[in-house]
Amino acid sequence: MGAEFYGDDYQKNIEAIFVGIPTFLKLPLVKSLKELEVVKPDVAIVGEPFDFGTTIRPGTRYGPRAIRAASTVPSPPYEHFNIETGVDPFGVFRVVDYGDVSISPGDPIESLARMTKKVYEVIEHKAIPIILGGDHSCTFANVRALARKYKKIGMIHIDCHADCAPDGLTGFKYDHGAHIRRIMDLGCLNGKNYTLIGPRGYWPGPALYKWMYDKDMQWFTMLDVEELGVEVITKEAIDRAKEGTDAVFISWDIDSFDPAYAPGTGEPEPNGLTSREGIKMMRMLSTAFNPDTFAFDIVEVSPPYDVSDSSSYNGGITSMLASRLIIELLAGLALTKKGLRVGEPIRPKNYRGLGHTYDFPLPTKPKIYTTSMSNDPAQLNKENDVTKHSHSVNNSARKDPTEYKNSRRHRTSKRLL
Repeated sequence: MGAEFYGDDYQKNIEAIFVGIPTFLKLPLVKSLKELEVVKPDVAIVGEPFDFGTTIRPGTRYGPRAIRAASTVPSPPYEHFNIETGVDPFGVFRVVDYGDVSISPGDPIESLARMTKKVYEVIEHKAIPIILGGDHSCTFANVRALARKYKKIGMIHIDCHADCAPDGLTGFKYDHGAHIRRIMDLGCLNGKNYTLIGPRGYWPGPALYKWMYDKDMQWFTMLDVEELGVEVITKEAIDRAKEGTDAVFISWDIDSFDPAYAPGTGEPEPNGLTSREGIKMMRMLSTAFNPDTFAFDIVEVSPPYDVSDSSSYNGGITSMLASRLIIELLAGLALTKKGLRVGEPIRPKNYRGLGHTYDFPLPTKPKIYTTSMSNDPAQLNKENDVTKHSHSVNNSARKDPTEYKNSRRHRTSKRLL
């Protein structure tokens, strides 16, 4: 497939990265719906240069441009054989860059409508839409496009914030803090098919989380990620998204990552995902769903706040991470399309690894925590008694400090002898 679609550029293109038009990975550019119909791609990259829905720091209108620029390091050729996983998505998929949505400056409603139209063009022509945002309000338009074809959608939302504000953060109900609420209004998403991964910090407050609780939504804070592990959480999110649904949408906000890994965003918050955790999560997600009924967006990349990016000529570390997540996604989808579970990495004769590239084993006995929203004093006291008991057990297992001190002195004196 690779050489057949991309020609000699698939393996032999030696063009310098600063030469040529910087489409995503320097992939072929499709400029019109008519061209899309002729080319018949398997995957289409769509840019949404839009930040009219942001409420704090603007700049995500330049996100698609920066992600594309970062993707060209190193690129071409189009062949992208992953050293770790042994997968090249471009040997399976015909991938094109379908350009940007023509945003209407100053008119967010019209802009969102244009996003829905362009994304639906991709879906209607049986290609997978991979969308570069843009602030998170874009996701409403993207899911709306998917909902035109599929009635029941499962959703995995990876984000620092639960974007469920009923009227937005400042009174505009289509801003980047309200897209989940607007998607729920469409009637295509049931709370039992929704999972949020990565919330932390101080917004939203308890009222919105109580609303999510009542809707049977699931969420895993960063504390949960630390305690349960990426494998357990991602597996549950996958199961919830697939149960009784016709299609799946994954929306990944770059602020889910710790600012050390992704500073280029409008609302950074400490204690986020590491890039290693994100890549592992993406590898699990990318092989879990039917590529023919799937869509994805990456949002809130804001180049003005990125590190090593003063011009977006080659992107920064945030846009680089976003571009790599997309390549990882395409690789996993390609495996699934071929009916495979693992790739074929080239390994040394004396291979010392465990060989897990996509199918990561779950912990033998994962910790499962449940919480009660009950206000019944008796129930709360019962829960407190359990907590006190567990603390007493832990305390009884601790060594007496004097005993530790004496044993340490004993060991030291033996060494001196």
